[in-house]
Amino acid sequence: MSNELSIELWRRALVFTDETPSVLLVDSEPTVLRTLSHQLGGDYRIVTAADGPAALEALDRHGPFATVVSDMRMPKMNGIELLEQVRLRYPQTSRVLHTAQADLTSAISAINDGQVFRFLCKPCPVSQLRNTVRDAVEHHRLVAAEQEILGKTLRGSLQAIFGCLELASPQAFARAERVRDLVGELCRELGLSNAWELETAAMASQLGAIALPHSVLQKLNGGLPLSGEEQKLVDTMPGVAARLLGDVPMLEGVIEIVRGLQPADGDGLRAPARPAGPMVPAAVGVLRAAIGFEGFSSRGVTAERAIAVLEGQGGYDADVLTALRRIRGIAVTRQPVRAFRVSELEVGMRIAEDIVAVNGLVLIGSGVLVTEMLLERLTHFKHTVQIAEPVWATAPSTSSAASAAAAA
Repeated sequence: MSNELSIELWRRALVFTDETPSVLLVDSEPTVLRTLSHQLGGDYRIVTAADGPAALEALDRHGPFATVVSDMRMPKMNGIELLEQVRLRYPQTSRVLHTAQADLTSAISAINDGQVFRFLCKPCPVSQLRNTVRDAVEHHRLVAAEQEILGKTLRGSLQAIFGCLELASPQAFARAERVRDLVGELCRELGLSNAWELETAAMASQLGAIALPHSVLQKLNGGLPLSGEEQKLVDTMPGVAARLLGDVPMLEGVIEIVRGLQPADGDGLRAPARPAGPMVPAAVGVLRAAIGFEGFSSRGVTAERAIAVLEGQGGYDADVLTALRRIRGIAVTRQPVRAFRVSELEVGMRIAEDIVAVNGLVLIGSGVLVTEMLLERLTHFKHTVQIAEPVWATAPSTSSAASAAAAA
């Protein structure tokens, strides 16, 4: 067995059950680990580790743990750094810092920053050690019970809220589910750890649809072009959703993600600002790409062209779009898609997205090569209907353009 990670189950009179709390002891001194294990082993399942990385491995392999008791000065990672990682990965686990007198200032700072539950000075009387670990284990039990209650409340609240969305707009609810499923795929492809929050944010991102006028909602559901005023109404959706979710417990991260979707020039419905967590920008990037992709898919645009258009539009995370390509099995395009006004289209370009009128009527299908005849048709259309601009197209290489011009 590795000397960095050992498991010592001390069994005195107590017969361990599935309910017996587990405690992880971390110290670079084998003698200290043996002593602590002996002092606590009669009441808890004890796992020991010799440094921070070994402790994190133990947490992953042998958890869950009620409490982690860590030394301060260790190689590779000190106690405060380790307990901070424990807090981020396993927030319900209580954290105790076992430190020398010289490290008291750091220990007090760690408590004030919320990184640890208690600290113990070396050497520590057995009674104090046992009482502190007992309190830490009880604290874990209370936190876990509270989280279970809040979790049930959260599930019930979300079911009720999303149920209202389904009743008010079945199409918006279906769109939210499609976005959520794509977000889940992207999270797995990108290895993101907060998939639950992201998938919930994907559903929540469509809640604002209940406040849209019916005509705007129909266009949004059909992926039809929106006027400037209609787009402003759609831009308020994240703010509406954030306000609806504001009183639901445990959704702070979800609300931050949803709020991040709202343009900076929103109409004042933005929820009260909170400092964004480190995962929020990445989460917003995933959700924004999924919503954009779903918008094109709802118009019947192929996955390849939809991704190419998103790449051409800018404002989307390149890594997320690359992951989206992998999920859909699409190679990187050699011809970037760009936005053009109808008057800027040239022979040899290829239409990347359907050219439509503002009422949703498809005028020119995606994938069509731009020829002189097609440009004449578009000129005619401009005199009879209002074309939704910009138009998305690929600009060909010089040789391709020459060939297309000759063919025309």
